[in-house]
Amino acid sequence: MVDKKISSPKKKLLYLGLFILPFLIAMGLIYISVNLGTLPIMNNNGEFVKLKYKNPPEYYTIPEFSLPTFNDDTVHFRHKDSVLYMITMFHKENVKEWEKHVMYIGGKIIKRANNIKVISIFENDRKMSIWKESPIEYVKSVSKKWYLAHASENEFETIKNNLKLKLNDSTQMYDYVLVDKDEHIRAHCSINDAKVARDIPKMFKLLNNQYVPRKLDIKQIKK
Repeated sequence: MVDKKISSPKKKLLYLGLFILPFLIAMGLIYISVNLGTLPIMNNNGEFVKLKYKNPPEYYTIPEFSLPTFNDDTVHFRHKDSVLYMITMFHKENVKEWEKHVMYIGGKIIKRANNIKVISIFENDRKMSIWKESPIEYVKSVSKKWYLAHASENEFETIKNNLKLKLNDSTQMYDYVLVDKDEHIRAHCSINDAKVARDIPKMFKLLNNQYVPRKLDIKQIKK
């Protein structure tokens, strides 16, 4: 019996098929996942920049605040919470939009991103006199992590400035603010942009996944 030997060109093709190509494909997938798997982050100049995991610059951190809720309780935005936040601000000059936004947040965002803490801040309506119908029961039915807070004009202005928000020219409302577990601003989301609004739950999924494989890097960022 004569042993069949693989010719040199065939050996090269076999080696390429078994080892080199899978390696290149794996590296390509890793490159794609790294680039798609992060969101920009706000620096101290108020600009959204690419997140750096090694030797990061100083990122902007939102100051802590506490506000009374419509349930006669207090909601806190604290640095030690280590949770993902979405903060929404509703000014008194456009109260006709309040109910629509509450229904949108409950139906389109929280039900698809139930791991986030949501603080909705309403300007100068301590007794809920502006509302046609109280949203408290609806909010309770959607999430225990969703808080409806009210703020005086001065408090509202301070928090708005701390969130680096400006009135959206198209909506005449303030964009939703997505905040990571280190209290850094990761996105300002305009509700009139259908794609951005639809992708908010996906953005929170990316932020949540950020803290799984890169624990060491996150510690470096905190330092």
